[in-house]
Amino acid sequence: MIGRGAWLRLWYLWAPAALLVVANTIWLAGVRTAVLGRGSLLAQQVEEAKKAVARLQGQADQLERTKKALAALEENLGALRQQEMAPMRERLVPFLTDVVKRTQDAGLRAERLSYAARREEKSGLVYFSANYKVRGSYEQIRTCAFLLESSPEFVLLEGLAIRGDENAASLEVEVQMGVGTYFSDIDEGLMKQLGVSEVAGGA
Repeated sequence: MIGRGAWLRLWYLWAPAALLVVANTIWLAGVRTAVLGRGSLLAQQVEEAKKAVARLQGQADQLERTKKALAALEENLGALRQQEMAPMRERLVPFLTDVVKRTQDAGLRAERLSYAARREEKSGLVYFSANYKVRGSYEQIRTCAFLLESSPEFVLLEGLAIRGDENAASLEVEVQMGVGTYFSDIDEGLMKQLGVSEVAGGA
């Protein structure tokens, strides 16, 4: 059996081999760390790529939903223009008749009616407005506004302007009412018959 002293005397034989083993061990450890680190980095990149794909898919789905909603809106607008926003000759008289009737149903009388019309450049529609004065109680005014907004004639309530002394002893108030609607076109002859003035078109 070779003693310890013999191993020490023969160090030049086994030392290079031992150093080589140590060096290989250190190198393998470094390679393993590098491989594990690169693997971790690749896994992180793969995860980020998956998240990016999911975001893009979500955006694509949202875009598709938006396109469908826009198509539905355009279809509804077309139907609305045919049904609610028919030509002026077909709807103007029924619109005015309905406004006056609903005002009377609230116990009020429309006075000093004035009309105006303007062409909307972007939509291609014609906006028609009617302004008139009424006098009555607050309850009658509220009822009138409710009835007008419930009209099947697509009545838009522009506003209610109270005039006179609100603190007066009388329970009645004078109100300037404005209503409007849209038509798919304009009828110059009918406007002339009713004395309707056309104002500058809107955007």
